[in-house]
Amino acid sequence: MLLRPVDPSGDILPVLSSSVLVSGSLAVTQLVRDRLNLLSGEWWENPAWECEVFEMMRNGRVTAQDVSALSSYLCSYIAATRGVRSVEDVHAALSGRQLTFSCRVLTEDGVEDVSYSVNL
Repeated sequence: MLLRPVDPSGDILPVLSSSVLVSGSLAVTQLVRDRLNLLSGEWWENPAWECEVFEMMRNGRVTAQDVSALSSYLCSYIAATRGVRSVEDVHAALSGRQLTFSCRVLTEDGVEDVSYSVNL
C-alpha cells in the first residue's frame, strides 16, 4: 500500500517523487487515522457522515460502560482497516466530554501506536 504523506495536522502534502510516498506500517496507521477522523465527522464535504454512536453520546451523560463499549467499537473498526492484523494495548479514558483512545496496531510490516480523541 502506498499513500501520500500528510503533515501533523493531517493535510495531504504534495508528491514530487514516488520515493516520498508512505508505505508499510506507517501507511496502514495513516489509513487508520484517516478512517477514525471520518468516523468522528471530520469530512469537510459532509459532516453528517459521523458515527451515530458519538452523536447519541453527545446528547446524554457518558458512563464508564459507554467508554468501554466505545473502546470495543473502535477496536473493531480499526481491525477492519486493510493491512491491520490486530489491535493491542488498548486504553480509553474520558476527561470531561473528551474521549481519549490509544492502541498499538500490528500490521504485516511492523507495529505502530495510534492515538485518537473525540469530543462527545
